[in-house]
Amino acid sequence: MGNVLVSELQGLASGIEVLDAGAEQLGESSFSELQTLVRQTERKKNNAGYQKKVLEAAQLFRTAMNHPYGHIMLREALQVADFPVYFGDVLDRMVLARFTEWVPPFGSFMKQGTFRDLTRTSRQTQFRGGSEAIEQVGEFGPYPERGTSPVHWAWKGSKYGADFRISWETLLADDLGGLADLPGVLASAARSAEARFATQLYVDSTGPHASLYTSLNTVSGNPALDITSLEAGVTMMRSMVDPVTGNPIMNGPAYLVVPPALQIQAMKILGSVNVIMLDDAAATTPVPTVNVLPSLGLTLIVDPHIPIIANSANGNTSWFLFANPTSGPLGPGLAAVQFDRMVGMGAPLLLQKRSDFTTIGGGADPRGPLDEVDSVTYRVVHAFGGGQLIPQATVASDGSG
Repeated sequence: MGNVLVSELQGLASGIEVLDAGAEQLGESSFSELQTLVRQTERKKNNAGYQKKVLEAAQLFRTAMNHPYGHIMLREALQVADFPVYFGDVLDRMVLARFTEWVPPFGSFMKQGTFRDLTRTSRQTQFRGGSEAIEQVGEFGPYPERGTSPVHWAWKGSKYGADFRISWETLLADDLGGLADLPGVLASAARSAEARFATQLYVDSTGPHASLYTSLNTVSGNPALDITSLEAGVTMMRSMVDPVTGNPIMNGPAYLVVPPALQIQAMKILGSVNVIMLDDAAATTPVPTVNVLPSLGLTLIVDPHIPIIANSANGNTSWFLFANPTSGPLGPGLAAVQFDRMVGMGAPLLLQKRSDFTTIGGGADPRGPLDEVDSVTYRVVHAFGGGQLIPQATVASDGSG
């Protein structure tokens, strides 16, 4: 595994973000410290000598993974004063490579943005009003004035992270398994945190989130997912009006989001050409037999975290429709929820704790940056947040009907 990861690593562009492996641990003043780390990253991007050292560390790690005496090679390398620093960047790039292997699906139907601090609790994301139909103006008559009002959405970003320790004994082990698996573990932990948080923005313990879905945007009767209920959801969403002006929003659904249990059912609905209905033998009214839903161009998205969050009820039966959050018939799209990442943190940071010991002569610990229990501590840090926006941009059913 380590050989494959390092091979992928060496193909990455030199502009990928890297952080100083000797960076201090993050304290409560996270924003200023993260800004400092980002500035350090920018300086390193243009440092050809530093990039060369990182590549050499990656090549040594790959050789050690395949050599019967790899543990000896790695032990000798760790005794070089600057090798732990470059090796830390090797792991950081491997985390970034693994982090981008799987992208959670919420980015398609959620608006995405950024934030610059961890303390502000409100976000001014849009203005309402001003889209009322313009009125007729007489000769020399005054033009009526109209205004807009800002809308403040209450949420803030948060810091997420974890520490991972690798003992000195593991560093010297023959299989090097702890080092090879670490990037994948850290990337998976960060992605899982993002995906779970995003699902919690529109799903609660019993299905569609109670604060986002009301009678305004819940399909009547909470029907199970089928052609008829999906048609009802599309019609409900097409009928939405602007809460300020009363004008039609004219922005229909673009995404059908379901849990894994409804994936096959949704594929049948969106892929079926004809509709077969069993009608009363005495009926004389013609029944259309064409399934028009595929012509709407709905994109099917399966969110595996829906049944994890809705663990009390309806986790396998809830289904959702979302508008396109980036574009619509009248310009910018409508977003029901928004997911934000901190500026400069499109991917998690991998940090390494400084050594707790020096030699008697004042030099670095020849064993590497070990702490008081002879282990190397890596810290993964991520910062993101989000909240609910416009309920007219989504429709849902818990499927219990």
